[in-house]
Amino acid sequence: MEEEIDLRTYILVLLKYWKWILGITVAAAAVALAVSFLLPPTYEATALVAVQAPQPKAYLDLAEGDGVLEALFSRLNPRPAEIQTLRDLRGMVKARAGTDPGVVRLTVRARDPQEAARIANLWAETFVAHANRVYGAGEEDLRQLEGQLAQAEAELEAAERALIEFQARNPAGLLEAQLDSLRQKQRDYLGAQRAIADILRDIRALQERLARQPEDRPASAADALVVLWLRIHALTAPTFPSIQLQAGSAASPSGPSVREVRALLSDMARDLEAKSAEIGPRLKELEPQILQLQKQLQEIYTEQDRLTRRRDLAKETYTALARKVQETRLAVQGAQRTARLSSRAAAPEEPVSPRKLLNTAVAGTLGLMLSTMGAFAAEWWRNARPMEG
Repeated sequence: MEEEIDLRTYILVLLKYWKWILGITVAAAAVALAVSFLLPPTYEATALVAVQAPQPKAYLDLAEGDGVLEALFSRLNPRPAEIQTLRDLRGMVKARAGTDPGVVRLTVRARDPQEAARIANLWAETFVAHANRVYGAGEEDLRQLEGQLAQAEAELEAAERALIEFQARNPAGLLEAQLDSLRQKQRDYLGAQRAIADILRDIRALQERLARQPEDRPASAADALVVLWLRIHALTAPTFPSIQLQAGSAASPSGPSVREVRALLSDMARDLEAKSAEIGPRLKELEPQILQLQKQLQEIYTEQDRLTRRRDLAKETYTALARKVQETRLAVQGAQRTARLSSRAAAPEEPVSPRKLLNTAVAGTLGLMLSTMGAFAAEWWRNARPMEG
């Protein structure tokens, strides 16, 4: 069976040591009351700031940030004796969110009620100005953007003027025409060389066949037709006007002998080889002219690309800044301020600490608890000693 707790034992212990319990309780309360009277009073002042966009965490961090507190520290003139460093100021201020998420409470604790109110109001003014600068579109931002836009417009005009001046002296069209002419002449020379090489190959083949026939024998009709075809082909070969390929005439207009045909073919071959030899040097003369024109054109194209890129970049910059200026101008004209001072702090009449009655009650309660525990411990120790003996 479970043993019943006898409350009379505890009551008897409390009655036995009631003087000690009462004395310790009163002493603890008296000490707390005395200390509360000795401690300097602390006053608390609160200023309220209304923010347009409810972002409590962002605004609280901004209010307690180094930028705002450093500005506040520099504005404290005269500075209270209890504030010597920025760390001292940081320990006196606290930013909290209000019941309305669009309100920030800026609370300052100080020994002087007037100083607490002054610091709270200065803090609120500093915070409002800083918040509007960070989160709001201000006149200063608009002026800076308008200055940047004017500079971008001047740079765009300069880039367009430089491109126009370049086009006014741009010889690319003339050089391109010269280059096309030289390239066409080069293609004509190369075509003439290929045609001459083909005719010479056919002449060599016919000469080899005729070399196996008697010289006094009349040439066959087929060989005569081949010779005629070669003559026509040589006369119609693609050449420049300065290179007129001409084949020699046959000794007999009809029924030439093999000897006469071979002689005719030899004359044609010499004439064609001479013309081919004339084409080689002319091709070599064209090569440096073409390369020089290509170099000049590439330099012109590179300069034109550089000026065009500069104009395009200046145009993009100007367009982006113009759009930004327009957006900022509309924001400044139509939007409200991001933060504004909602309520200034008044000098508090009553200190928030030390709380004499609360401190006395807490100390008395602790004294009562400790003395009661001490009484039971003393009674237990007294009863335990005879049992050990």
